[in-house]
Amino acid sequence: MLNHQPPSREEARDLCDYAVKVVGHEQALAILGVHRTTLLRWRKGEVRIPHAALALLRIWREGRLPGMGDDWRGFSFFGDRLYTPAGIGYSAREIEGWHWQQQHCESTNRRNAQLEALVRDLSDKLQAIGGAANDRTTGRPDAPPPRPKRVSLG
Repeated sequence: MLNHQPPSREEARDLCDYAVKVVGHEQALAILGVHRTTLLRWRKGEVRIPHAALALLRIWREGRLPGMGDDWRGFSFFGDRLYTPAGIGYSAREIEGWHWQQQHCESTNRRNAQLEALVRDLSDKLQAIGGAANDRTTGRPDAPPPRPKRVSLG
């Protein structure tokens, strides 16, 4: 879509309207470097939109840069946030923190593995102790151990 082909009147109107919607009228004029009359003429299809401005308008609408692969399909920028195909938006600051979050997750996973190994080891030891104690009981693991027998001394 980001080609040299001039837009139809409908596309020109949609492109201009979307740019104004995304960044506001004054900001769109400043970014495009045009007067409000020029934007109005582009919108009506009275004046041909220059290629650079057309490419920028199409990038705004599609939310992707030329040459981006299909993996980026469905992602878009709106304002200062990147939106996923699921509609979740991330700021640049949040994206910048992903590396630290990933390191934290990896550290937590390593610690969980250590704790699971410790629990398994302690469980095995308890089973060994419990098994020896259960040998003297009535066969029920929850039964108390039998009382020692009294020996008479005489």
